[in-house]
Amino acid sequence: MKNKWGIWLAALLFGSGCQSEPTLFEQLDASETGITFTNQLTETETANILAYEYFYNGGGVAVGDFNNDGLPDVYLTGNQVPNKLFINRGNLNFDDVTEQAGVAGRTDSWKTGVTLADVNADGWLDIYVCYSGNFPAEKRKNQLFINLGSTHKLQKQVQFREQAEAYGIADAGYSTQGLFFDYDTDGDVDLFVLNHNLRGYQRKEAAYLKKEFDADAGDRLYRNDSGHFTDVTKDAGIISNALGFGLGIATGDFNGDNKPDLYVCNDYVEEDYAYLNNGDGTFLERGKEMMGHFSYSTMGVDIADVNNDALPDIFTTDMLPEDNRRQKILSWPDNWNVQQAMLENGFHWQNMRNMLQMNQGWMENGKRSMEQGVNRPESARREYPLFSEVGQLAGVQATDWSWAGLLADFDNDGLKDLFVSNGFVRDYTDLDFVKYYADEQMNGEGQKSKKSLLDHLQKMPATPTHHYIFKNATAKGNQVQFANKVKEWGFEQTNIACGAAYADFDQDGDIDLITCNTNEPTSLYKNQQQEQQPQNFVKIKLKGNGANAFGIGAKVYVYTNGQVQYQEFTPTRGFQACMYDDLHFGLGKNPKIDSVRVLWPSNKSQLLTSCALNKTHLAEEKKAVPFEPALLLPKGNPIFKETDALDFTHHENPAIDFNTQILLPYLYSSGGPRMAQGDVNGDGLEDVYVGGATDQAGQLFLQTKKGLFTPNTQLAFETDKAFEDRDAVFFDADGDRDLDLYVVSGEYDVNYAQLQDRLYLNNGRGSFSRSLMGQIPEIMLNKTCVEAFDADGDGDMDLFLGGGVQTANFPYANESHLLQNDGKGHFVIAQKWDLGLVTDVAVVDINTDNAPDIIVSAEWKPIQVLENQKKSLHFTLSTLPSIGLWSRIAPADLDGDGDVDFVVGNVGLNTALKATNEQPMTLYYDDFDQNGRLDPFIAYFNQGQAYPLAGRDEALEQLAPLRKNFIDYKSYSTATAEEVLGKEWTTRAVKLNVNELRTGIFMNEKGKLTFKPLPLAAQTSPVYAIATADFDSDGKTDILLAGNQSNFRIRIGKTDANQGVILKGNGKGDFEYLRQSGLALNGDVRDVQTIGNQWIFGANNGKVQTYFLNRKPAK
Repeated sequence: MKNKWGIWLAALLFGSGCQSEPTLFEQLDASETGITFTNQLTETETANILAYEYFYNGGGVAVGDFNNDGLPDVYLTGNQVPNKLFINRGNLNFDDVTEQAGVAGRTDSWKTGVTLADVNADGWLDIYVCYSGNFPAEKRKNQLFINLGSTHKLQKQVQFREQAEAYGIADAGYSTQGLFFDYDTDGDVDLFVLNHNLRGYQRKEAAYLKKEFDADAGDRLYRNDSGHFTDVTKDAGIISNALGFGLGIATGDFNGDNKPDLYVCNDYVEEDYAYLNNGDGTFLERGKEMMGHFSYSTMGVDIADVNNDALPDIFTTDMLPEDNRRQKILSWPDNWNVQQAMLENGFHWQNMRNMLQMNQGWMENGKRSMEQGVNRPESARREYPLFSEVGQLAGVQATDWSWAGLLADFDNDGLKDLFVSNGFVRDYTDLDFVKYYADEQMNGEGQKSKKSLLDHLQKMPATPTHHYIFKNATAKGNQVQFANKVKEWGFEQTNIACGAAYADFDQDGDIDLITCNTNEPTSLYKNQQQEQQPQNFVKIKLKGNGANAFGIGAKVYVYTNGQVQYQEFTPTRGFQACMYDDLHFGLGKNPKIDSVRVLWPSNKSQLLTSCALNKTHLAEEKKAVPFEPALLLPKGNPIFKETDALDFTHHENPAIDFNTQILLPYLYSSGGPRMAQGDVNGDGLEDVYVGGATDQAGQLFLQTKKGLFTPNTQLAFETDKAFEDRDAVFFDADGDRDLDLYVVSGEYDVNYAQLQDRLYLNNGRGSFSRSLMGQIPEIMLNKTCVEAFDADGDGDMDLFLGGGVQTANFPYANESHLLQNDGKGHFVIAQKWDLGLVTDVAVVDINTDNAPDIIVSAEWKPIQVLENQKKSLHFTLSTLPSIGLWSRIAPADLDGDGDVDFVVGNVGLNTALKATNEQPMTLYYDDFDQNGRLDPFIAYFNQGQAYPLAGRDEALEQLAPLRKNFIDYKSYSTATAEEVLGKEWTTRAVKLNVNELRTGIFMNEKGKLTFKPLPLAAQTSPVYAIATADFDSDGKTDILLAGNQSNFRIRIGKTDANQGVILKGNGKGDFEYLRQSGLALNGDVRDVQTIGNQWIFGANNGKVQTYFLNRKPAK
C-alpha cells in the first residue's frame, strides 16, 4: 500500500512537471478549421522586392457575416494567388466557397487590402478589394463584389457580382486599402482609398513633390451620391501627392463633434495625416498641431480608448526591433542635419518606432477644454485635441517589422489589450545588404547584375519573428501600461503575417484572432479565456437606419460601477484588414451593467437599461431620440486658463553640437530660456526678465495693474545680445535697496568671451546698466544656473554659479563657484567645487542650523548637498542616494511636517534610455583616438547585456580606429559595449553610471532624505520646470511638472508628451495625476515663474505661455 501511494505521488509530481501551462490562445491547424489559404509568393527576376518595394507587404483579411447567419466569416486576399472566401459553419469550422461566390479576384495582378460595407444598402455585406504592383492601370483597378444575397438558404450559399465600374470606384491607383465611412453624415457610406507611390525620388525633390497632385500615388475620397460615387478628393481637402506612401488607415472621432475624422499612415519622409472633419464635406489636416511626432515608416493603425477615459487614442506600428542585434543591423544611422532640413521644408518630426498617442482632450479656440462626452453642438465645436505619445513608457514601442496593431479586450477584464502582427520575408533593410546594393548601383552594375542581386537576395536569411501581444495593465487613474504576454498567451511561434483581424468566431464570449500569413497557411487563434477563467462581458449589435444599416460610426458607452468603456464602430483598422462583428466589452467580475448609451451618426441617442450580462443586445437607430448634449456633458472647470499676458518668443540659434561630438546624448547648446522675477521699478508689482539666446537680447517685462506684462527695452541688454542667457536672478547686489540683475552666460561651442557673466545695476527706477569691469570676476566658462543668498551671514547677497559642460568637451564639466559680495556690489571667488554637469540649484536650511545650505542637481551624479558650516564660507559636501540625469530641483514641504522636501526632475521612462541599480546606464569617456577631444560612449542594457547606444555609423565616425574591428554592421550588431571599445580602451576609460531615470521626490524624515518616484504621469518626458502650490484649493501641496526634449539624438528621438502635469497631493507625501488641468503647454518648457495667480512658462525656441490659476487658495 505504501508503494502504491509513493508511485502515484511521484507520477503526479513528475508528470505534471512535464506539461506546459495552457496559454490564453491556441493556434488551430488549418486541417481543423478548413481555412487552408496560403499567401504564397513566387519571386522571379521581374517579380521581387527590388522591382516592387512592397512585394513582402502580405495579404489582407476581412471578417464579416456574408450570409447573415449570425456567424463571422472570413475573406483573405492573396498577392499572387486567388483570394479566398470561407463561410463559418460553427464550432470554428469553415467552408471554402470562393468558386461559387465568384470572389477570387483577377489573375496576373497584385492584390492588397480588403474592406467591407453594405454599399448598395440591401442588408448584405459587399467586398472591396484593392490592387497595386508593377502592372498597367487596367490590372490595378480595384474591385467591388456586390453581395447578391443568399441563393440557397439551406446551404447558406452566397454569390457576388463585380461592379466597381458601375459604382464609380474602380480606382486604378497603387492602392493599399479602402475604408468606408459616412464622412458627410448623410446616412450612406462613402469611400476613402489609400494609395502609395512606386516611383523613387531624390531627397531634394521632397519639398516640391509635397505640393504636387499625383493621379496614381495620391489618396482618393469618393462621396456616395445615391448609389454612385463621385471623386471629391480635391474639393474635400484631401492630400494627394506623390510622397504619400500610404499603408494604413483608420477612422475615429478625435475631437468629439460626432463626425468621423481620419488617420492616414505614410511610409518614409511624408508624415502621417490626421484629418479633422469640418462637417461641411471638407477635411483639415491637423496632425502637426495635434501630435508632437509620428512613426517614421508607419504601417498599421488602430484607434480605440486605451485607458477608459472615453477619448479615442491612436496606436501606430513601425519597424523597431526589440533586440539589440536587429536594432543595430536594421536601423538607419542618425543624421541630425537631414532631419533638420526636412523640418525646415515643412515635414514633421518622426522616429522609427511604434507610437501610442494618448488623447488629452479637446481644444476650444486653441485652448484645451475640460468637456468630455459623446457629442457637441456646432456652437461649441472643438478645434482639435492634443495627444501625448507614450509608447516607450507603455512598453509597446519595439515589436520588430510590424503591421497590424489591434486594440481589443482579449482577457475580458474591461481594458483593451494589444496584438501586433509581425514579420518580413527577408531582411531587405539589412544595412550590409543596402550598402552592397548601393555599391552595385554606384558602379553602374545595376542593370546587368539584376540576376546576381536577386540571387543574393534569395540567399539572404529570413528572420521570422513571433507576433506580439500585450495585456493592458493600466492601474486605475494612472498612465497606461502594457505587459508583454507573448509566452503566456501563446504567441512564441515564429511566422510572417501582415493582415490580421479579430472576432468571436465561435461565439463563446471572448475574442479570437486570425492572421493572413505569407508563405504559410493562415493562422486562426482560439481564445480560451472563457474556458479557463470566465469573465463577464456584453455585446452590442448595431442596426442603423437607411443606407448605413450596419451603423458605421456609431458610438457605444458601457457604464459599470462608476466606470465607462467607449467604442466606436469603425470596421477598417489595423493593416489591410476589416472586421464586422458585434462590439464586445469585457466586464471582468462586475456583477451588473448600469446602462449602455448608443450615439448614432445622426445625432440621435439611445439608452439601454437592464442589460443582462454575457448576452448580445440589439441597439436600433429607429428607437433613438434626438440627443441633448447637456444630459451627458460635465461642466468644465479647469484649474488653469490660458491668457495672453506676455508676448515673447525665444529664438534658439541653430547650433548642431553633434557636428562637434557625434555621440552626445542631446544638444547642450539648447538650454534657455530661464526667467527671473522681481519688482524692478518699485511700483509694488512683480516684473519678469526672460533670457535670450545667442544674438537675441533678453527682455524685461513690466507688470501693469491689470496683470499684463509690457516689454521694456533696455539698451544694456541689446548691447549684450551676443551672449546666451542660461539663468538670471534679481537681487540687491550693491546695497542700494533696489533689484539688480545677474545673468549667467553659457553655450556648448562658442567664443570664450561670450561665456562671461553679466551684472546689470538698477538705477532705482528700473533702468539697467552693465557693471564696471572688475565688479564680478572673469569666469570664461559655460555655466547653467545662479542663485543669490547670504552665504556668510554678513547681510548682503552672495552668488552660487553652477558649472556646465566644458566647451565642446562633454562630459567634462566646469567648476561651480561661490562668489562673495563685499556689500557694495564687488564679487570675488570664495569657493570652487567640482560638482559635475550642474543643471539646477536650490538654497535652503536643510539641517535647521540657521545657515543656508546648497543643494545641487546634476547629470551623471547623485543629488549633492553642500552644508554651510556656521556661515563661514566652509561647506561640507554629501550626496543623496540614486544617480540620475537630474535636471531640476525644487524645495517644498510636501507632507506638512515642517521640514523641507525636494522635487527632482529627471529624464523619465518614456525614452530609449533605461537604467536600474542592477542594470545601470554607463558613460565611458576618454580621448580614445588621441585627437585632443573627449569621446563619450554611452551603454545601456537590452535583454540582459550592456550594448552601445550608438549605431555603427555614429560610433565609427567618432572613433575611426574601430573601423578595422567592425568592417560590417553584422559584426557590430552582436558586440557589447565593452567588446566595441576593447580591453585597452575599456580599462582606460572613466566610467559614470546612472541607476535612476525617474522624476521623483526626496522626502525629509528627521534629516534623512529618501527618494520616492512620482506616478507614471510624471515620467512621460524629461522635466525642466517644477512648481509647487495648492492648485486645487484643498489645503495640501500639489506639484506642477513641465519639460520635454526635442534635441535628443535621433536614436533616442523627440520626447514631448508633457503638456503640463499636475500631481495632486494628499498632504502625506503621496501624489496622483490630476487629469484635464487646463494646461496645454507646447514645446520644450525650460522654466516656470509664479506671479500672484499668473503662471509663466518659458519654452526653448518657442513662445512664452501664460496661464491664470482659476482657483482660490484654501483658507
